[in-house]
Amino acid sequence: MPYRREGTRNWWIIVKGVRQSSGTADFEDAKALEGKLNHEDWLQQRMGFKKPRSWKEAVVKFLKESQHKASYDTIKQRLGWWNALLGDLADIRKIDRDMIDDYIAANRPVTGVASSANSTANKYSKVVMSILNQAHDEWKWIDGVPKLRYYPEPPHRRAWLKVEQWRKLEKQLPDHLRLAATFALATGLRKGKVFGLEWSQVDLAERTLTTYGNNVKLGVVIPLNDTAMSVLREITSEPVRHLTRVFSVKGEPIKGYGKAWFKAMHRAGLGEYKLWRVDGKLKSEWTGFTWHGLRHTFASWLGQAGVAEMYIDQLCGWAEKDTRGIYTHLDVEHLRKYAQIIDTKLGLPSPTSASASPPAQFATQSQINEVVTIAATA
Repeated sequence: MPYRREGTRNWWIIVKGVRQSSGTADFEDAKALEGKLNHEDWLQQRMGFKKPRSWKEAVVKFLKESQHKASYDTIKQRLGWWNALLGDLADIRKIDRDMIDDYIAANRPVTGVASSANSTANKYSKVVMSILNQAHDEWKWIDGVPKLRYYPEPPHRRAWLKVEQWRKLEKQLPDHLRLAATFALATGLRKGKVFGLEWSQVDLAERTLTTYGNNVKLGVVIPLNDTAMSVLREITSEPVRHLTRVFSVKGEPIKGYGKAWFKAMHRAGLGEYKLWRVDGKLKSEWTGFTWHGLRHTFASWLGQAGVAEMYIDQLCGWAEKDTRGIYTHLDVEHLRKYAQIIDTKLGLPSPTSASASPPAQFATQSQINEVVTIAATA
């Protein structure tokens, strides 16, 4: 029976032996809610009845449990794509194969033969399956999971470049993207960390840079090989460049690679755009090599040279989540010889001493620090 706590406006109820607010000041509404919730619990416990769970409820719970995953943003984006169909669904048990098939067919160009479009469709349906499997296996919300359609996919494309393929791509890129892509290939850094790199993170004298991850407050120091240093040398010789950001075009920070990247890859024979129309609207999809493949190329070239996986992980930052602080100087110097494999692969002269002074055309570290200080106080 509902009751009131002293000093409260709403009625309190007891559900499964636990006191909770009914959220209403109306006694009859509170009484009805208490009866409904306890009846549902009785049905679930005694009769195996499972109360309806909404799609929004499932998404919130699934995202909360996926926060630790590196693919969290991708998962969130793909779930958002389903909102038009499932956003208002009050009972996830109503999700079936026909519902999913019809929505995909209306919004993505799936075919009966292997295609990259099919691969994308499978990725979007997979996230629905992940939620339904979790709701069945872990949350015990539903009694069964529908079997969704799997569309035929083409063979997995090569995720890394051969040296000759890189040379072709390098020649097709505009200068600002050539520099950024070369640096990405030379360091194995993620796209966001390359485009967001600031001079304050670079130590030219020590030939290192400090990169920061979500779980590393102090940062991780990685060595810079001759290929990376040659990029920095070229940037510092430019008459117009950004004060704090390393990679810029016409004095403005580069925000992304844009269409110029895809056009260059197309000219280098590394992929193509596929175009189609849905309800009169032009859609496009890139099929081929991607920017992230530069990171895989770095790792692959080191792996082919016999570098242990643990050292590749450290250089690429894949070991960040297990790092408790900055690598020591000895750690960095030990990794440097592996980073220099990229120099050898690209046919550069033998590695220079890590302790060598920066070339004359470089801005000195003190000059960079001064610029950063001025920019910060401007």
